[in-house]
Amino acid sequence: MAGGACFAGKKSARPAGNAGPLAANNPRPEPKIRNFFRWFVAVPLALGAALGGAVALWGAAWLGTTAARLPDADGHAAGDPALATVLLSRGGTEIARYYRENRTWTPYRKIGNPVRQALLATEDHRFFDHAGVDGRRLAEAAWQTLRGDRQGGSTITMQLVRNRYGQIADDPPYARKAKEVLMALKLERAFDKKDILEAYLNTVSFGHGAHGIGAAAKVYFDTTAAALGPARAALLVGMLKGPSRYSPTGHPERAQRRRNLVLRQMQKRGFLSERRARRLRSEPLLLKMERPSLAGSPAPHFAEAVRRRAERWAAANGRDFYTGGLRIHTTLDVSMQKKARASVSTQARKLQAVAAYEWSRSAPRLLSEKIAPYVQRAQAGAFEPFARLFTERPALARSHARRSARYRQALRAGADSSAVLERLLGDAAFTDSLRRAVARLRAGLVAVAPQTGMVRAYVGARDFENDQYDKVGLARRQPGSTFKPVVWAAALQHGFAPHDVMRGGELPDPFTANRRRQAGTGGLTLADGLAYSSNRMAKALTRTVGPHEVARTARRLGIRSPLRAVPSLALGTSEVRLLELTGAYAALADDGRPQAPRLITRIAGPDGRTLRRFSPKRRERALSRHPHYTLLDLMRGVIDRGTGRPLRKDWQMRGADLAGKTGTTQQNADGWFLAMHPELVAGAWTGFNDRRVAFRTEHWGHGSSNALRLVGSFLEKIFAAHPSWTEATFAPPPGYRTSRPPRARPLDSAYTGYETVAGAYEADPAATDHRLRDAVGQGLDSTRAGLSANGGARDDELPRRAAAPEAALRNTLPERAPGASAGASEDAARGSSATGGDALQPAPVPAPPTGSANPDSSAPREAPASLRAGQLDERIGTRRDTARDEEQ
Repeated sequence: MAGGACFAGKKSARPAGNAGPLAANNPRPEPKIRNFFRWFVAVPLALGAALGGAVALWGAAWLGTTAARLPDADGHAAGDPALATVLLSRGGTEIARYYRENRTWTPYRKIGNPVRQALLATEDHRFFDHAGVDGRRLAEAAWQTLRGDRQGGSTITMQLVRNRYGQIADDPPYARKAKEVLMALKLERAFDKKDILEAYLNTVSFGHGAHGIGAAAKVYFDTTAAALGPARAALLVGMLKGPSRYSPTGHPERAQRRRNLVLRQMQKRGFLSERRARRLRSEPLLLKMERPSLAGSPAPHFAEAVRRRAERWAAANGRDFYTGGLRIHTTLDVSMQKKARASVSTQARKLQAVAAYEWSRSAPRLLSEKIAPYVQRAQAGAFEPFARLFTERPALARSHARRSARYRQALRAGADSSAVLERLLGDAAFTDSLRRAVARLRAGLVAVAPQTGMVRAYVGARDFENDQYDKVGLARRQPGSTFKPVVWAAALQHGFAPHDVMRGGELPDPFTANRRRQAGTGGLTLADGLAYSSNRMAKALTRTVGPHEVARTARRLGIRSPLRAVPSLALGTSEVRLLELTGAYAALADDGRPQAPRLITRIAGPDGRTLRRFSPKRRERALSRHPHYTLLDLMRGVIDRGTGRPLRKDWQMRGADLAGKTGTTQQNADGWFLAMHPELVAGAWTGFNDRRVAFRTEHWGHGSSNALRLVGSFLEKIFAAHPSWTEATFAPPPGYRTSRPPRARPLDSAYTGYETVAGAYEADPAATDHRLRDAVGQGLDSTRAGLSANGGARDDELPRRAAAPEAALRNTLPERAPGASAGASEDAARGSSATGGDALQPAPVPAPPTGSANPDSSAPREAPASLRAGQLDERIGTRRDTARDEEQ
């Protein structure tokens, strides 16, 4: 027991030399080995596992946070790319485009198969098999990168992510790649494969400003994406690797090698047979570059005019004109525009030869009234063009030399201005270049459909590259006698009749051939006064009705340029734009109802949905029906027997119903002509930028010899294309009656078809009563008194004081008696509203006593004594005109 207890109370011990079999098989490690294993193996593994877990957790958290912060994949697969705004003609032809990125969206169905196949074969041949990320391609790219050979592993979807979400490109490489993968997966879940392919091909850049496959096809081959063949498609797709490096214009050989590589890939993927691929690789690069620019537009100045209007609309409606992809439908007729451009180019070139010949001689003389001899001599080099220009106009040379870049550059360098000017003018090459620029004839033409106000043709200059300043819609020039129809309109509205005669030996006939005939009659009718462009009659009428009333009539017809309400306004001394003056003539051709010329019909978004429609706005009549048609008839006389007669004589328009007016300003600085037809109104201007340069002979300086040629050539082409237009006529208003003047009537020898409008005023006796003329004549006394108070000041020095005589003139008219409108015509009764309340309304008076002259007869009526030309000249005096005194 004691021994057992003792055994139990002590640890058992084995002899040192006899450890047993277990001790021999499992020796205990030494302390150093255990420490090494613990600190250098176990602990690092544990720490690595912990760190890996932490990194994994952080990565998962980062991916989750990043995925949550990724942009939404809603809307369009391409997001909101910048789209070019396109201007379309009346028939849908593209006129011009404006953009920050030249891109027009091309739907998937309009992208040809060769383009899709070339893209898939080169960039992502498993595109339709993966979900946005190609794992095999990523692994291959990683392996090649480790071997030192970089290879892209991005799919088309991942590349689209880079194109659509530019902010991702700012991230570090690995973060960017992770975001591309996540966003690609997101896009694949949100969009169809075709949508992704369409978006990619419309967002990539192809160089030369072409963004998207549609723009690239247009720029490089002048075709559409649907019409691209395999070779062209391979060239464009090959450029995606580097548009500048593989540019077919900058590096054609490199581009061809890249194209052939794409063709081999297409063969490898089964899109091309070996034979066809080999044949296509042997083909040269056949480019047809069509770089978008206004110089290549059929109507560059028109496009710029549309842009100015559309930009204002876009800004007011929260849209970006240059990136919004607007589709602007315009009024331009491309066929008419081509005819207009051809007419301006041809006729301006011929007129340039005339001016060049006239300035080649010290004493200008009329070589011929035909233009062919001038053109022939110019082509033969028989004279030095404009040789005398700077010799006879040294101040002209100095002023333009001071505007040159070389002169300004020399002054900035500190050179003496006089020395610089002398050196430049002594440089023959410099003066020749300067002379060509100064002596270049300028011209513009516009055509408007009178019923709608739509602009059908718009040529702002001879060519856009050499003259970008718009002579139709921007430039203001003195209109000369083309403003006179406004004066006659105001006079007819105030009761004058076309057969009223202004007598007096001091009133010369401006048309030399008729002086002998007029001398026997001692007077000039209002009809002849407009036909032969009498300046003195225009001034007399303006002083009678008042310059402010003439200005108001111009406003009612649609002229918006500033007008000086002075007597010389009758001669066209206030500058206007060709577009607005043509619009005023269009109002006369359309029943006297003005409307601003329209350039835009509607604006649509990229999807074609209409955003704004521009409909014509009909306004109140500018003139009553009968005075309006009377004026139209008078302007027929301009074409039939007056200053516009060359339109019928020299151009093939003898049967068309035409009216119009010529215009010439002082020293032949400006030539104008406007023609009206029921279907079209056309106006043209010719001149030089510097008014000191002009035609030197009277014949070629007249609008009937220069600007008329542009309109005549244009209308001749138009009537040849629309033969039925020769049957159209200006319809008289209801109840309008005309009567042919009797043979015994004075001025009968000048009658060439004009029908006096005696019957037109039968419905309104007040408009033809002589006592109304006397009342207006009494008003002239007030006008004279107001002018005399200015001490005989010149016309252009009376911009404001003319208002007082006009008010006095208005006050001298007798008031309309109660119920007097019962016998008046509809237009006379509503004349106040038709003229804005400012017109001088004729007062009704009793019928003339028995035995007196019938006011409705067709015999010529002598104007009352207060309106006779001799007395007008005696009262007001003859002043030097600021425009041509008499135009032929």
